[in-house]
Amino acid sequence: MKTSIGCLQTDELRQMLDGSLSGERQQECTAHMDSCECCQARIEELAVEGTNLSQVVGQLQESQPVANSAYWPALKALDRSVAPESRDSNPEMQQTFVPKSSPTRRDVALDFLEPASDSAYLGRIAHFDVMRVLGRGGMGLVLEAFDSRLQRNVALKVLDPDLAEDEVARQRFCREARAAASITHENVVAVHQVEKAGGDGLPFLVMQLIGGESLEQRLAREKQLSFREIVRIGMQAAKGLAAAHALGMVHRDVKPGNILLETSEDRVKLTDFGLAHVAEDVKLTRTGFVSGTPLYMAPEQALGEPSDHRSDLFSLGAVLYEMCAGRPPFTGNSALAILKQIADAKHRPLRELNPSIPDWFAEVVDRLLAKKPGDRIQTAAQLAELLEYEWALMKTTSDDVPAVCAIEERKRTVRNRWIAAAIGTTFLALGLAGGWFISNRGPGPDAVPGSSAEPVAVLAANAGAVWSVAFDPAGDNVVMAVEDGSIRVWDLPAKSIKSTFHAHNGVVWVSRYSPNGELFATAGDDGLIKLWNLPQADVAQTFEHPNAVRGLAFGHSDRRIFAGSRDGSLNVWSPDSREPLLEARQPGAAYVVAISPDDETLASAGSDKVVWLWNAKNLTQKLKLEGHSGPIFSLAFLPDGRRLASVGWDKTIRIWDTSSGLLLKSWKGHESDIWSIACTPDGTKLATGGTDGAAKVWNAETGELLATFFGHKSGIHTVAFNRDGTLLASGGRDGAVRIWPIQ
Repeated sequence: MKTSIGCLQTDELRQMLDGSLSGERQQECTAHMDSCECCQARIEELAVEGTNLSQVVGQLQESQPVANSAYWPALKALDRSVAPESRDSNPEMQQTFVPKSSPTRRDVALDFLEPASDSAYLGRIAHFDVMRVLGRGGMGLVLEAFDSRLQRNVALKVLDPDLAEDEVARQRFCREARAAASITHENVVAVHQVEKAGGDGLPFLVMQLIGGESLEQRLAREKQLSFREIVRIGMQAAKGLAAAHALGMVHRDVKPGNILLETSEDRVKLTDFGLAHVAEDVKLTRTGFVSGTPLYMAPEQALGEPSDHRSDLFSLGAVLYEMCAGRPPFTGNSALAILKQIADAKHRPLRELNPSIPDWFAEVVDRLLAKKPGDRIQTAAQLAELLEYEWALMKTTSDDVPAVCAIEERKRTVRNRWIAAAIGTTFLALGLAGGWFISNRGPGPDAVPGSSAEPVAVLAANAGAVWSVAFDPAGDNVVMAVEDGSIRVWDLPAKSIKSTFHAHNGVVWVSRYSPNGELFATAGDDGLIKLWNLPQADVAQTFEHPNAVRGLAFGHSDRRIFAGSRDGSLNVWSPDSREPLLEARQPGAAYVVAISPDDETLASAGSDKVVWLWNAKNLTQKLKLEGHSGPIFSLAFLPDGRRLASVGWDKTIRIWDTSSGLLLKSWKGHESDIWSIACTPDGTKLATGGTDGAAKVWNAETGELLATFFGHKSGIHTVAFNRDGTLLASGGRDGAVRIWPIQ
């Protein structure tokens, strides 16, 4: 049984500041400090006595950093006398003893509130009746209040009156808050409005009230979370960041305390976007200290260098690490010790602390925690998509044992086929070891009648994975959409590259010719759809989506363009206008769209395991086709327009009746995910490509396997027939395109 200790002596408080207390005594004193406001106030006074911080560097750890270490510029920036009035404006410097994301600080008075008309309330601000204090932080107070005008409960974030005295902080608070209000996403706490109250115009935010707890509270209670929960929280947090980053917003203070877990919806919500930046000018002026919480800040933030969206990814990596290991990646007895670790030290390998974490996830966290921003995963959208695929796998796992064990015991081929499909776009550019990807080549081509061991042509010099191939209507050219953002036009008869041009910033997910060959379109991870004049490669028109565009289809009898986006939005465009003609939304990400031959029915599918059928004239829902047990990656209408083929994660090929919604036929097609399906113009054959590295041809009526082609070194992302169905193109992870003869 632990015994309580009395207030600490001044010498012990100084030892806590310089980190020289013994480990056991440090823990006892830290526990006491958590609940003793007297000692908190005394240690704050000692912290600002003007001690030269350089004098205590040698006491942080046994060895000092080398002369050219990044630690010394950070230390120099901190080596200033801290004015007493800065204490409350710099809570991060107070949080030097315990690994929590919310610092302990003294109560903030509520004297800015007007008297309440009802004694049940603490007070009133503008037209909001304050019910209780939800929390205190570096920026001020968070209050639960009742909006008397709209008759609803809300959360109010009130700028600390001390900070509000600084005009720079006031202006930035309002500016950042208005910017945050522009983020509309299910994984971001909604900012309803920015208000000012009282004669001095104290600014505050009116925000969505979330029922639940913060991730910080969850970790304090559970320490380590199940792997299933870690992936879910990480996926949704990354989606929220991606939405903000797409609007140019950087959070700057991603930490467990700013990640809220909504109980009723099982949903993650990010809060306080951009607000860590509000007090930065004041803090830098008074203390030379940078904004952000030391335990989770990126090296560039610790050094006071320019930061961007990749700093948020580092911080999210630190949060993922803590969820797995039960502790942050960098710890110390003081803020300086933590900064030293962040600037120079390698975090302890995650699997040493928690061996049940899968290797691939540990590698993801390692990449996020890279010291240099350029070495990290580059976008939150890439991280979100990666985790979404893993989450889809776990959702379909029937085993109820802890998810960490289930993932570790899963067959290696299952994990690797997912990685090959899901993380290729993220990690090829980062240069991950090729050993992550294996090719289950299966039986040789002689095992299936009609198989061919040799393609008629191979193009294997692409700078990255090939995500889409398309024959031009004449059949002379094959257009390839490559992971590096380029389009390559291959002259098939000459077996040479005719032209190469840069099309998108990021992955080009899909390329399509219009049926008459007049238009050529591409769509990419940058959220753009571009119409091109070929062969000169001039952009004729550009359409903007709010998120990455994964699905693209041309109408057969008109010039309409149908698109599906990672955020689930479906849009219909005309080449003559930059504004969409029609808009709709499906649940989850839309990975693929297809239009029926009569242009009456649009089909879409993606992460929610459902094929959605829409009236193509007005985008009203017609039917939903359910049966797949995982994400759906590709669709193909048969020429009769009545039948629709779908493939995806569950390795099956399914043929649907689009009039009734009935499943006509279903069979297992590959040993792993099926990424693509195509139909011959006469409707007699289907072709599929999967992450097992095989391209297969099927009888569309009976489902009989007609041919299997091997040759790709890893998974196949895309297959396409030429106009008479005599040639099949396949492209994939290995950056090669192969042309196969079809009998």
